Amino acid sequence: MYNFTRVYIQKTARFFLLENKRFAGHSKWQNIKHIKGERDAEKSTMYSLFARRMKVAIAEGKSAKPEINLKLAQIIEEAKKKSMPVATINGVLEKIENAKPKTVELVDFRGPGNSIFILKLLTENLKGIRMNLNTVFRKNACIASDGKSLNAFHHQGFILTDFKDNLDTATNDAINIGAEDVEEITENNTTVYRFSCNPLYVAKVTQKLTDLNYKIITADEEFIPRSPVNLSDDDLKKIEALCSKLNTFEEVITIHHNIIVPDEENE
Repeated sequence: MYNFTRVYIQKTARFFLLENKRFAGHSKWQNIKHIKGERDAEKSTMYSLFARRMKVAIAEGKSAKPEINLKLAQIIEEAKKKSMPVATINGVLEKIENAKPKTVELVDFRGPGNSIFILKLLTENLKGIRMNLNTVFRKNACIASDGKSLNAFHHQGFILTDFKDNLDTATNDAINIGAEDVEEITENNTTVYRFSCNPLYVAKVTQKLTDLNYKIITADEEFIPRSPVNLSDDDLKKIEALCSKLNTFEEVITIHHNIIVPDEENE
């Protein structure tokens, strides 16, 4: 699912990089310093996203031990591949273990141009975060739906794995482990398998794929819009600003929506 919050951060980053280049003159050191600062900011954002995903995995899996929480183990492995320091990962896990228990909740709302959103939250105080979010909604011409918009999406679990054997074998494996479907797709110029399943069984299916020696790339759930919508440029700008604001809430883990996002190359 396309994440407006993430895109907003990337676009902002590019804007500042261009501005820095414009005013840095001919100082090579200035350019290097700005580029390094930009990359550091991107890393910080990426590490924060990994930390949030770890929190959700622990809340859903009821354990901060990766050896018994497969989803957590997968996220940690992904974080390590992106050079997230082990000390930082351990610090996140320790902080979560010592924190108050939190639950995963969904909040849906409607925005400009018939746009619909689902926020996945991790919180210890649902009533409090709802009040804060409602304030943001009112200021941005949005209306809380209180669960009424959830049926506008198809909730699905997806597991990406490396390419192994052939599609016929993968299809038989999918049938045997209780997955609903499997297809070959291209991800980052690499052919991979995408297994789909009931979102409640993502961890279970992931474990069975691991037992069959599939290398897990990602395992997560998505909300797929049944009726995607196009928005005007003005509404898209409003949505980007809204998602940037939502991203300031630590409780907001992911943002799902039904918006058809224009390709950046065509913007």
